Amino acid sequence: MEILQIVLTIIQGVVVASFPLLMAYAVVSDFRYFQIPNWPSVIVAIAFLPAALLGGVDFLAAAVHYGTGLALFAGGAILFARGLIGGGDVKLLAAAGVWIGWADIAPYLLLVALFGGAVALIVLCLRRLADRLPSLARAPWLRQHLVKEQGIPYGVAIGLAAIFMFFRSAVVPRPWTVMFF
Repeated sequence: MEILQIVLTIIQGVVVASFPLLMAYAVVSDFRYFQIPNWPSVIVAIAFLPAALLGGVDFLAAAVHYGTGLALFAGGAILFARGLIGGGDVKLLAAAGVWIGWADIAPYLLLVALFGGAVALIVLCLRRLADRLPSLARAPWLRQHLVKEQGIPYGVAIGLAAIFMFFRSAVVPRPWTVMFF
């Protein structure tokens, strides 16, 4: 029986570790290409269930987490319909919301707003500097951010805020939180 427990603990660790790794991938993808593929959001949303079940979260609490993701998806869809955020941002926000849960949704959204403001400020400053420092435009990873008509990669804010909130999630093993806090 002890070997089964070890295997389940390893599986839980891998599934839980996938969350910050996939969020980091989405952040980099949005920053580099202004695009967030669907697969990281889908995997993040699906991975919560085994993480929750292996982490001792009851089924009702897990359902509330999925309800949180659904509520964020609905709110994000309204913002998308108004042209305020992209479709990848909506899916990433909803997937992160599943892991964050209802209890921590307010601090999470506050962090998203703060990081979003910081990202917007950085991009706007880079655009102003590009006129004075043409060498900025030669950096391939930065070039698309200097186009004044281009939007702000808001997935960066969504993903960074999710990574910051990661250790508050109900499915993160408690020994992990002790290591970092």
